[in-house]
Formats: sequence, C-alpha cells, structure tokens
Amino acid sequence: MAPEYLAHGQLTEKADVYSFGVLILEVVTGMENNKSKTTEYTESLPSTAWKHFKQDTVLEIFDPNLMMHSYRNNDFQKDAIKVVHVGLLCTQEAPSLRPSMSAALKMLAKDDEPLPAPSSPPFMDEKTMELNNIRQRLGNHCDGDDCSSVASVSHSQFYPR
Repeated sequence: MAPEYLAHGQLTEKADVYSFGVLILEVVTGMENNKSKTTEYTESLPSTAWKHFKQDTVLEIFDPNLMMHSYRNNDFQKDAIKVVHVGLLCTQEAPSLRPSMSAALKMLAKDDEPLPAPSSPPFMDEKTMELNNIRQRLGNHCDGDDCSSVASVSHSQFYPR
C-alpha cells in the first residue's frame, strides 16, 4: 500500500501508481511484497529492489524462470533493468515524485527515452518509519533549517469522594 494511504487514508492516482510499481516489481522478481503482520521488521520488495539497483546487481533478484531462456540476451537484460527502474520510480516515497500512470506506461514502452533517477522508496528502515510516525503525531513544524515540534500535556487530579 502507498505510504500516504497508510498514514492518512488518502487514495489518489499516485497511490495507484505506487501499487502498480510494486506489482511490476513482484512480476519480474517472482517475490511478494512483505506481508508480515508481526512486530519484527521485514524489508519491503521496493527496498530490496532499491538496494540492488544502487549496487548495479538488479539481475540477481529476477525470477529465474524469466532469466532461464534469455539470460545472455543483452536486450532482455536492458529491458529487465528498465522495468525495475520504472518500478522504483513508481514507488518513490513522495507522491509528487512518482510519474503519472500514462508516463509510467510510456517509459516501459519506449526504448530510447532516458529515465530520471529514482529516489529511495518509503520504509527503507525501521528507524525512519518510527521517526516519521512520531513527527506526524506531534505535529512537526519546519521552517528552513529550524525545526520544532508542538507538544501538549494535560494534567488531571483525582479527589476522593
């Protein structure tokens, strides 16, 4: 699910683009995005793809069934890397950085168009998730380099009857 939907319940076209990105990553890797319901942190598929993309080892995460007949085909390898690249563009943390659905489809269809560099997907690590969650709950306010948070305290006194 798109991070903005998880955090705020907002369903937008960009949330659909995020889901499309996860879907194409699932198709080409043969892996499912994490479905862990436990408290233990597990890495998401976009995070795994991002790490391999940054290390230039994308072909290592591809479904072996896709790779079996086409491994030595350079065009296939180029297309495979492009699919992951588009998947990462669709799963960027900020919705404004994600392409529209039509732009994502054009990126997949065109061979000669250079793709923009993706930024990291959401939920890269548990500490970032916790920090973002705390900031949202406390009402984080930033003005340039000066950041502050608004906190409130309530005090109750109980008296015997």
